[in-house]
Amino acid sequence: MTAAPELSIVLPFRNQADHVERVLGAYPPALEAAGIPYEIVAVPNGCSDETPAIVARLAAADPRVRMVGNPAGGWGRSVRMGLAAASGATLCYTNSARTDPVTVVALLALYRTAGRGVAKATRSARGAPVRELGSWAFNLEARVLFGVTGADVNGTPKILSRELLDRLALREDGDLLDLELLAGAARLREPVAELAVTGFRRHGGVSTTTYLSALRMYAGAIRLRMILQ
Repeated sequence: MTAAPELSIVLPFRNQADHVERVLGAYPPALEAAGIPYEIVAVPNGCSDETPAIVARLAAADPRVRMVGNPAGGWGRSVRMGLAAASGATLCYTNSARTDPVTVVALLALYRTAGRGVAKATRSARGAPVRELGSWAFNLEARVLFGVTGADVNGTPKILSRELLDRLALREDGDLLDLELLAGAARLREPVAELAVTGFRRHGGVSTTTYLSALRMYAGAIRLRMILQ
């Protein structure tokens, strides 16, 4: 029987056929250089392109890569499905379009030092004033409604233990999953360690975040508060 890896990394992919192979190929060198036993759980997220076929081919060629399909789509649903399928004791999920695998390695070191709670990346110096203002407003809402401290609620990667994941009992299918996770950590009085990361250059594609989706998140935070209270 193959031993369970230390770290399971969940990577949702949304119509990223032009760069999914390059993204997945970047993880083994970084993780192996750091001596981290790992698996990657790739989750095609409501894709309408060739992403699922490419991921399936790559998973067939490397036992450390597994695919979990999510035809219905949804960031939160994809993350939850990937985490549920993961076999590692330590769990990570991240935005596959922007994350540098080296950041995952650095964040795991921070998580090991903390020993509990959640470790997350915090984006800084993004060079997009409007987005930074919108993020500031959402972070303020998270603080007021849920007592979430720190910055950049939606920043990834995020790392946590399987035991904490079970206690959080996440339910969100959409973009509020990150807020639900941090709100739950605050409720359970679990610490959140943050790693400042600059750059966040996209590997490909374009962001799907719009003003309308941002407004939906602000309203969704209020809905989530009503559900969790």
